[in-house]
Order: sequence, then C-alpha cells, then structure tokens
Amino acid sequence: MFSLILFLVTFVVVFLIYLLFVIRRGKYLDKFIKGKEISYLKKVYKIKIKESDYRGISLLVAFTNSFIIATSVVLVSLFKNIFLEIIVGFITVMALILICYHIIGTIYKKEGR
Repeated sequence: MFSLILFLVTFVVVFLIYLLFVIRRGKYLDKFIKGKEISYLKKVYKIKIKESDYRGISLLVAFTNSFIIATSVVLVSLFKNIFLEIIVGFITVMALILICYHIIGTIYKKEGR
C-alpha cells in the first residue's frame, strides 16, 4: 500500500511541476521542444513535429517522464543498501527511458507525424 501511495504522490508532483512550469509557459515550452527528449525522438524515429503539436507531445513526454521517475522512486525505496539503490535506480531509469521513448516514437511514427 505504501508503494502505491508513493508512486501516486511522486507521479502527481512531478507531472504538476512539468505542467505548471514548462507546458503552460510559452518560453519554457519552446526550450522543452528543443531539449534532449524531443530531439531524441526527432533524430532516432525521424519524427517531424508541427508547431500545433507542441503541447500534445510535451504532455506525453511529461506524462512519460513522471511515470519513469515515479517507478524508479518506488523500486529504489524497496532496498535498504545504498549501493543497491544506486545500481537499481540507474538500471531502472535507463531501461524505462529506452522502453517508454521507443513506444512514443513508434506511436508517432505510425500516426505519420
């Protein structure tokens, strides 16, 4: 039960931070679109993003990043050894980034965006 509450709280807090400080502000949204996550999707999956799709892709990436962070926090909290926490956290983050961004890239590629 604690893990579920920790996941939900972490997910909501991270997503709200993205929503309030990045997506709702035009200046930061432009920087976010030029950032690493979107650049990775453009480069690897050859996705072209129109200016009208900026908010949609930003919401999807914010949702994905919130999921990655929340899942990593829950998995790391299961261990008591600091070295295991670091190793599990690193492996979890890297695996989830590759898996989640692959899913986003294939979805956007299939849609023809």
